[in-house]
Amino acid sequence: MSEQSGVLQEGARRVWKSQRIVWWLFLVNLLLAFLTTRPLSARLEQVTDHSLQSQRLVNGFDLGAYSELTTNPDAAFSSVMGESNLAIVVFFVFALFLTSGILATYHSDYRLTTTQFFEACGAFFLRWVRLVLFMAVVLIPICVLSYKLLAWSGSVILNKAGPEQTGYWLMLATLLLTTVVMMSLRLWFDMAQVRAVLEGERVMRRTLAQAFRLTSSNFSSLFWLYFRISLLAWLGLALGMWLWTHIPGQHSGLSFVVCEFVLLWWIGTRLWQRASEMVWYERRALTVAAATAVIEAVPSPESSIGAPPTN
Repeated sequence: MSEQSGVLQEGARRVWKSQRIVWWLFLVNLLLAFLTTRPLSARLEQVTDHSLQSQRLVNGFDLGAYSELTTNPDAAFSSVMGESNLAIVVFFVFALFLTSGILATYHSDYRLTTTQFFEACGAFFLRWVRLVLFMAVVLIPICVLSYKLLAWSGSVILNKAGPEQTGYWLMLATLLLTTVVMMSLRLWFDMAQVRAVLEGERVMRRTLAQAFRLTSSNFSSLFWLYFRISLLAWLGLALGMWLWTHIPGQHSGLSFVVCEFVLLWWIGTRLWQRASEMVWYERRALTVAAATAVIEAVPSPESSIGAPPTN
């Protein structure tokens, strides 16, 4: 337990030391969100300007007014999905590009220069693309199976087959199992990235196989490390949602601040996971290297046979 706590503390220290990464991710996310919402905001201004409907939404949340607004063709809510999806893809590619630079920063004892940081980003970007494709191959069957299990549990609820609570328990079990599997999958690919950066690995199939063996053989310690930070992230989200629902409608600025704090917390906890994984791998690599050095230093019995006696 103390060793795990030491890894978490060192990971938090490295995130704090390189907090500029947190702020850059936060600012880019905020900029993309602003650019994405501007078209919808302009359309809503034309529809609701100088109307009582806007007051029903600004000074509180009126479900009837919101439903009426979503069905208004001038608001064009359907186009929001395309705008949002584009922003999601852009931020995903941006974060994927920065991944190796982030890991290299958390591995170094000194601050990387901007040139060194982006050199690390560019050196591994195509490898990360291949890794994402491998991840999709593993992820798609899991998503399909989870969807079928959820649909089956939903049919049990609708058809009232078996005891009254059976369908709800099946749905809860499916959600919990899917969450654990998804977290384990993400942890596996996280360790593959950490190993690739530290070992300079170019073949992603090989690093995935090595990372799978590493993760499965140390699953309890790694998952517990990963799970505790994830739990803090979810607790922060729950607290933020609770505060958001209890803010009066006229304080829209405060609602925005709460949402941004939740986003900042999620980015920070995710980077805390990456830094802690790096610390864990470094300490394991040092342990393995020390054990190998001891084994090599001890002469084997075969080599000592026939050796001249020493004075």
